[in-house]
Amino acid sequence: MKTGKVSENIIKRSVLKNISRTSAEENPDCALFTGYIAGESMGEAGAHAMIKAVNRALEAGCKPVSASLSVTMPEKMREKRLKEIIASADREAVSRRISIISGHTETIPELKYPIITVTLSAIRERCDTLDAETDDRVSETERVRKAFPGQTVIMTKWAGIYGSALLATEHAKGPDTKYPPFLTEDARGLWQFLSIEKEATSAYKYGARYMYACSDGGVFAGLWKLADRSGVGIEVDLKAIPIRQETVELCEYYDINPYKMGSDGSLLIATDGPEELIDRLTREEIHASVIGRITEGTDRVVIMNEDKRFLEEPTQDELCKVLW
Repeated sequence: MKTGKVSENIIKRSVLKNISRTSAEENPDCALFTGYIAGESMGEAGAHAMIKAVNRALEAGCKPVSASLSVTMPEKMREKRLKEIIASADREAVSRRISIISGHTETIPELKYPIITVTLSAIRERCDTLDAETDDRVSETERVRKAFPGQTVIMTKWAGIYGSALLATEHAKGPDTKYPPFLTEDARGLWQFLSIEKEATSAYKYGARYMYACSDGGVFAGLWKLADRSGVGIEVDLKAIPIRQETVELCEYYDINPYKMGSDGSLLIATDGPEELIDRLTREEIHASVIGRITEGTDRVVIMNEDKRFLEEPTQDELCKVLW
């Protein structure tokens, strides 16, 4: 198999079909979410892994309670790096009132980078706004877990946040030979935007029925999964997808697609009330844009000017071309 995230087809036929227990997606009261990072040896890698996992819980309207942390290390990794990973993960957990209740560490020969896995236990919270709402299309427990044709798709922040910050942190010397130093400095500052807590909380409160936290594979992967998991189509205007100039420049330098690059920190929201939600997010100083709509059928379309292209099933993240 290729390096990086396993394809959706492999996950469906070799993982999900072989799990007999009730999944987290089907349980309205409690869920387990796993997030991982396999990449460059960053001091904040533990915190980033924790944020990835927390974002998965938040997109489902769940409150994280406890976490299990596992670190798989290269044989040559120094103990100092392990301390940094654990300390940063714990710092992030404490800031969110999450207890780390178990863990595992081991080394594996020929592993290039550390792999950090965070498994969360979370509780589905009720939402008075949704409880008071009447909707013949869906039951109460499904209201935040399915998108419907006719809904508007909102995206928060910008495409390629995580990938831009990672490239600027680990490979700054390359782009700095072509671009002004402030560009990579601005890209490194994107680490602060990885959490979706504020926007997910607001979206859930103001009636969003489905949210998807972008991650590996970028915005295109997020859009495909949003539609696939709800069994609907989606139509998106490429020009409406927000992207920062530093991301454009970095992706041009490395010849990679910014819409297929790690976008942790961006949240896709399907909603019936886009104006109210965007107004709320704007007042909370969260950048949010309408980028498309949910459609009938199963076509996943991206429009650029008068041209249409179909989204493909997510494959390898573009970062793999640079980092591994």
